Amino acid sequence: MDIQIIQPTPKKVVQTDENNQAGVDLYGNIKHHKVEDVKIEVMSDSDCHQTLEIGKDGSFSGVILLPVGWHKLTFKAIQEGIIIKQIQIDQIGVGEVFVTAGQSNSANHGYPCQETTSGNVMALGLEGWQVANDPQPIATGEGGTPWPLLGDQFSQKLSRPIGFVSVGWGGTTVNQWQPSIQDGLYSRLRAVLKQLRPNGLRAILWHQGESDTILGTSSDEYANRMEKVIRQSEMDIGQSVSWFIAEVSYIGPDHQHKQTEIINGQRKLVRRGLAAAGPTTDDLIGEQYRYDSIHFGQVGLEIHAQKWDACLSRYFGW
Repeated sequence: MDIQIIQPTPKKVVQTDENNQAGVDLYGNIKHHKVEDVKIEVMSDSDCHQTLEIGKDGSFSGVILLPVGWHKLTFKAIQEGIIIKQIQIDQIGVGEVFVTAGQSNSANHGYPCQETTSGNVMALGLEGWQVANDPQPIATGEGGTPWPLLGDQFSQKLSRPIGFVSVGWGGTTVNQWQPSIQDGLYSRLRAVLKQLRPNGLRAILWHQGESDTILGTSSDEYANRMEKVIRQSEMDIGQSVSWFIAEVSYIGPDHQHKQTEIINGQRKLVRRGLAAAGPTTDDLIGEQYRYDSIHFGQVGLEIHAQKWDACLSRYFGW
């Protein structure tokens, strides 16, 4: 006989609820000549327990309620009181999940690559969850991001697993993220949001605006286009979503006269009640912060992470 566990997968992080717990989906199938005589029992190392019935096709599913923290799940196939097969899935986390989106400074275009040192920060990629060392899966680029650093800061502060899903794409305008564009950039965000259901996420961290400065996007155009993204995201995940919009517009000295429109557009989203204000990164100018005058270097990445930490901790009371 054989047991296949489809969900959860190792290193997965699920968003906790207000009671510091979460229901973790359980899916799998079993191959056995008499499945009607077998049941699946799931035990966690925190003494949580669930019994799953097996369908005629050998499939089983259910939900196990787990508290905040890391868990080890053991799936046992039991026939007439005897364990005939068992499988163990390590590192199932209940904690905080963040989606990051935008353009290059939200994606893997910093330098150098950063690594998480806590062992508690994971990232979702196309092949499942993994340790959140740069480059982040899904996002463009092969360089560094602030997310491993931010994750370690949150892990130390909150004593819980942290998950990131980074879908940023370098050099993009807000118009390129419009939900109406078939197979456009928004489809990356939509796919992730649907994958995170039903537990959802803590927040979406948006860092974008430099390309709109070059383009000369007006504040109304920026706010109206971004509003469509925010509203569609809530429809796709089926619940309200906390968006944080960073104030970012700097793309070099040649375009500084156009930055105000972008910042005003980002602030309009906050005034409309669609998002909370994220950190300002336009003040990180110079070679000490940006290795190529645009993308963040080591010090820039560290301060970028610290700014997100301060902003989110203040908002959520952490």
